[in-house]
Amino acid sequence: MRYIKLGAIVFTMLLASFAISNAQDMKDMKGMKMSSDNQAKTETIQGEVIDMACYMTKGEKGEAHAECATMCINNGLPVGILDGEGHVYLCMTASHKPANSLLVQYAAKQVKVTGKLYKKGGMDLLAVEKVVPVESDTKKN
Repeated sequence: MRYIKLGAIVFTMLLASFAISNAQDMKDMKGMKMSSDNQAKTETIQGEVIDMACYMTKGEKGEAHAECATMCINNGLPVGILDGEGHVYLCMTASHKPANSLLVQYAAKQVKVTGKLYKKGGMDLLAVEKVVPVESDTKKN
């Protein structure tokens, strides 16, 4: 019985220690600010809105994939832009949140996206500020 009480006391102390540590971490995070964006340049990228999961795993893109891409983006999978040279840009919003709600309506369609472009370790990340659909040639005639 004595070991059970001792175990309960140790467990309670560990739990309290974890709670205090976690509360301090959360307090520290509230004061955090994103690092300066001055190293990123504003760029405009033209390309197709893709769901990154299907494109990266199966090469899926284009109008035939529009319904699936829309479903994947709505379900929270990452969204990106595939340019004419085959380069992929992972997208987020300018406020550093997922860009899914900004881009889902353009799934499998061509757009011009303007925002801050970050490059690191072979990856490009576009912080989207503006999205403009690109009209197809058939709509212009």
